[in-house]
Amino acid sequence: MHYLDLSNRTDNVIVCGDIHGEFETLVYEICRRQITDTIVIVAGDCGFGFCRMGYYEALYKHKLHKKLEKANVLLLMLRGNHDDPIFFEKELIDYPYMKTLPDYTIIHTASHNILCIGGAVSQDRNFRISMMSIPKKGRMPIWWVDEPFVFKADELQALEDEHVRIDTVVTHPAPIFCPPNVKGDFEHFCANDENLAEDVKREREGLNKVYEWLTKNSHPLKRWYYGHYHQSNTTSLTAQCFLCSTSTS
Repeated sequence: MHYLDLSNRTDNVIVCGDIHGEFETLVYEICRRQITDTIVIVAGDCGFGFCRMGYYEALYKHKLHKKLEKANVLLLMLRGNHDDPIFFEKELIDYPYMKTLPDYTIIHTASHNILCIGGAVSQDRNFRISMMSIPKKGRMPIWWVDEPFVFKADELQALEDEHVRIDTVVTHPAPIFCPPNVKGDFEHFCANDENLAEDVKREREGLNKVYEWLTKNSHPLKRWYYGHYHQSNTTSLTAQCFLCSTSTS
């Protein structure tokens, strides 16, 4: 279990959806909306891995750092399907105001424990795999074999061992009971990928298992935020006593 203690910061948290490499646009919107003293969690598809590491280092140093420092905004990034997992596993982005989080990171604020789990299945994976098979000098990857969400019971058990109680979950895709049922053009991609529908179903069932584990162990779960679907929606699930919400940028 990776634990990030931010209890010394102001307890303002915003969840943002997919930005697909538009880091400058995100920071521009933070400044335009006068967001200050805030933790901004990007719920996957940040856009890491499509450029070499030096690009992100220069981008942060020359375009992002001063604006984020002035606003006192910390960007925390979850792994999406359109991210190279190594940026998150190895925490390659570890700057004062922008960090990538390993899967199953717990963000501890003054009043919240937020469980963050990355990964998802790309519905256009066959197209991306075919594009990568075309030889081209200097080509960067556009798909990663270890992209999916992985259910890890041992990481959840660590919550009990360490007496950590979760009230909020942030993931890239959503459990089955949260809208929408499918992402746009899903049937089109299924026609060219015979395993896609089953893989996506298994993924959402895996997220259900996270929910079931947390509720079975009496965690005070109130909110579940996610991106991935490029839609905006908020649903109050009174039976489960918590809110699930897609997040858009």
